[in-house]
Amino acid sequence: MKTISIILTVLFAIAVIFFIVAGIKAAVYSANVSDEDLSTASETEPEQTSPETETFPVETTSGETAPGTFSPEDENIREVNFYLDGDKENGTFLGTAEYGLPSEDAASVYGDDFSNFGFFLSYDTSGLTLEPGTIHSLYIYTLIPAYGGEQYIRKEITVPGQAQISPAIRMSSDSLGENTIIEKDKLKEIKIDGWAINLSVSDSTGINNVEIFLDGPKNSGRLLGQAQYGIERQDVANAFGNANYTNCGYQFSFDGRGLDEGSSHRLYIYGYSPDGTFSYISFNFSIEGDGHGSNVLVNLSTVFEDSAIKLSGWAVNKDFITQGVPKSTDIDYSIKKIVFVSNKSGNEDIWSMNLDGSELTQLTDNPENDQYPSVSLDGKKIAYASYINGIEQIVTMNWDGTDKKQITLGQGRHAFPSWSFDGKYLFLEVFTDDNWELFVMESDGSNMKRLTINPGVDDWHPSAHPFLYKTLYEVGYHGGEEIWEVDIEGDDEDRISEGGRNYRVPKYSIDAEHIAFMGYDDNKKEQVFIMDSDGDNIKQLTGGDEGGRLPSFSPDNRYIAYNSAYGGADIFIMNTDGSDKRLVLNIPGEDSCAVFLYQE
Repeated sequence: MKTISIILTVLFAIAVIFFIVAGIKAAVYSANVSDEDLSTASETEPEQTSPETETFPVETTSGETAPGTFSPEDENIREVNFYLDGDKENGTFLGTAEYGLPSEDAASVYGDDFSNFGFFLSYDTSGLTLEPGTIHSLYIYTLIPAYGGEQYIRKEITVPGQAQISPAIRMSSDSLGENTIIEKDKLKEIKIDGWAINLSVSDSTGINNVEIFLDGPKNSGRLLGQAQYGIERQDVANAFGNANYTNCGYQFSFDGRGLDEGSSHRLYIYGYSPDGTFSYISFNFSIEGDGHGSNVLVNLSTVFEDSAIKLSGWAVNKDFITQGVPKSTDIDYSIKKIVFVSNKSGNEDIWSMNLDGSELTQLTDNPENDQYPSVSLDGKKIAYASYINGIEQIVTMNWDGTDKKQITLGQGRHAFPSWSFDGKYLFLEVFTDDNWELFVMESDGSNMKRLTINPGVDDWHPSAHPFLYKTLYEVGYHGGEEIWEVDIEGDDEDRISEGGRNYRVPKYSIDAEHIAFMGYDDNKKEQVFIMDSDGDNIKQLTGGDEGGRLPSFSPDNRYIAYNSAYGGADIFIMNTDGSDKRLVLNIPGEDSCAVFLYQE
């Protein structure tokens, strides 16, 4: 037993000595490991980490800059940055807006969850030259981490006042014009040619220089260069009866391969006289393709002061929006009008009037026909179909007829626009594949998308839902038309009507509880009908020899406007139950397509 104890003691002592030596070696090894060895060890044995984040500057309420972080999955807007008359590389940086402010406008359209998506920015313009009447490009960049960083949209703002240009200088652009689409294979050399003369000068063209600017006027836009001037234009000299105007042509070309696919831009062409007077022509053009898009909806209001631009509004991630808020029928509107089509002036134009027929105002004067007006839910914009060079195109304008913009350019016919509840989209019909099909596009004409494919049968006459991204439309052969509904993605097609009659040109009530439409009565005369939004409880509202066509609800759900089907097509309004029918307008010619325009 004693021998065993001695052996155990010896073994214990040996073990202690072994661990002491091993510890000394480990300490020595650790002290001699290089930084490079540590780096290598870290790479070969990674530790588990939390989800990746990035650091970026965040402006605090005190105006100081503090570090912030966001996750790559973050779908919120984190910054709203503004550039004037050019993108980030070419424009003037106006600043980063204060974002996350209260916005009653956004909340009124989309609901209380969107009440804090407002922005505001004030920029000191004392260092800029903003001439009265000039149109400027505003590039709005929004940062959404989940979508790979910044995206931009371009909006235009106009400086108040009358443009300070010489009325004697006449100019033209022959190769490019309003809303020209530049094809991809022509971007390497975008050609511009035209002519410029000064009618106050008779012994020469009166012009000594032509300059081209992109996305803004001189002093703020990007100077592309000086055109070659003095090219022979005998046609211009003959037109003005002055041989001294013969060499008034100009030519210019620039490389547009740096412009984003699908983007839009404004071009300014200036003509200068030796005495310093000048004039300009200006128009938008776009680049072919669908490459440029944004996941953000921006509503912008601009105020010009003596030495500042104040930019306010709201910006919302499109993916956050699925529907809007039903509009109240108790709003006290300050403006109540009816917009309609009349051929009083010799061809069809868009007109407006008060509900009693007073203040008759012509809004368009196109030498060709203008038809099918649609008023945005806020009453500030009108879209309509206009024949331009013999082809129906969609045009938008302000409610008073100002600021007309052609927003479609395709060779096919485009007609019957209908605003989405938030004014960001337009449903429309396009004649393609030998019949009418439904499309939707953003309200500036971009990102057009087809919603229906129904060969040989017309899908047309859309009527947007008052608070959902859906539209009613008419489908079928003559005499057996039906009413269907489809969403903005072209999905969820639902049949509303149940057959047994024809249902034409449907319109929603403001609460989407009812649908008005026109169809034949038992005597095969066109009349106005109303039914529940599920197709039940059909009721005929008009009768008699005058008939009724193209009904439309007022925004307060009190009235339906329509035009008589026979005997001159006059404008009537009635209560939504069909009572109290009143003739509103009876003037020479035919009047139709009446819709309401209400503003708060």
